[in-house]
Amino acid sequence: MNFFPLYDKIIVIKLEEENKIGDIFIPINENNILKGKIIKVGCGKLLENGNIVPLLVKIDDLILFKDNYNIEKYKVKNKEYFFLKESDIISIIK
Repeated sequence: MNFFPLYDKIIVIKLEEENKIGDIFIPINENNILKGKIIKVGCGKLLENGNIVPLLVKIDDLILFKDNYNIEKYKVKNKEYFFLKESDIISIIK
């Protein structure tokens, strides 16, 4: 399935990896902080004046994001896709 996110939407897949980033352990708790990989990005944020500001994130960036009620999810063949905005991202992992 091929998605084409609009404007400031970003499509992420959750990484089922160890809950560690380097030497930092991310506990699994009620905060629902997930590690993901960006697979598609929109063209940018549409401003009121009609200009489009490019997004800071790009395809293949690893990110931390919080799974909450604002995040749309779509499941295809046991693979879950998260549709979020750049403002939903907590951090880019380098």
